[in-house]
Amino acid sequence: MVEDIGKIINNGFGTYVKNLNICVPFILDFLISVLLALIIAGFGMFLIFGSSLSNIENVRTPEALALVLLPILAQHIIEIAILIIAIIVVVFIIQAYFTSGAIAMAIQATGSGKSSLSTMNEGGRKNLVNMFFAEILFGLISLAGIIFIVPGAMKIDISQLMELKNPESAALLIVGLILWILYIVVLSIVLAIFRYALVAENLGPVESISAAFGFFKKNKGDVVILFIFLIVVSVIFFIVDQIMLSLPIIKILWPVINFFISLIVIAPLTTVWWVRLYMVRTEKTIFFDELLAHPNDLEQLKTE
Repeated sequence: MVEDIGKIINNGFGTYVKNLNICVPFILDFLISVLLALIIAGFGMFLIFGSSLSNIENVRTPEALALVLLPILAQHIIEIAILIIAIIVVVFIIQAYFTSGAIAMAIQATGSGKSSLSTMNEGGRKNLVNMFFAEILFGLISLAGIIFIVPGAMKIDISQLMELKNPESAALLIVGLILWILYIVVLSIVLAIFRYALVAENLGPVESISAAFGFFKKNKGDVVILFIFLIVVSVIFFIVDQIMLSLPIIKILWPVINFFISLIVIAPLTTVWWVRLYMVRTEKTIFFDELLAHPNDLEQLKTE
């Protein structure tokens, strides 16, 4: 049965309500990423600064601490850079695993009505490498937009920028930044489906980008509408966030509540909606609950 974008959103919501375990990959992603990042950072800092830690034991003021730390940081700048890169790579690998797992669970739930955590493990293992390099490829394509700020950056001096001595160059740089942001937004729309196509079709990094572009060409309206809908949801959520933060008692707990809503509701729902759009428009098997269906939908299903 063909679903319009409204039914995709509505039925996707119903799919998630019946498969709340789809939020588990997002929770594990956050917890494991933070834990490993802290462990690697702590262990790395001990290895780099271990012999120098005794120098800061008797430091009493922030100014004195800065005087002691700055020379040490300058001396180990390469090691610190390697440590930061290592943390980023580890976090990206973890994210690739759980993102693939969450998408696999959403595909299973959309196709059969039920999802299992074993699917998360299977999907994560199978697509880890491809997802990792696909994310890097998407990042590099996004970074290519830096060309927009090159003309302004070449003509401007930082001291002049701060003192507004060269407004023409500053304006050129600002326009370049705006164009870069627009480029990333357009790219995010055009290639919005690459992660979901990668897992659904077991594609490689380049193939997933190509498949996303092909999907967009055939379904421009639906992709744009869903993208705008998600932006509207984010804006509404931001407004609610600001209202809650203005209330005397609630504002104490709201940041924690806000975080868990994003992690447990917004992220998995977004995944289910994109997965359902992809599966419906590529005519894959979709689970259809006849007990909750509208009579018109049942009639349409019988004629197909």
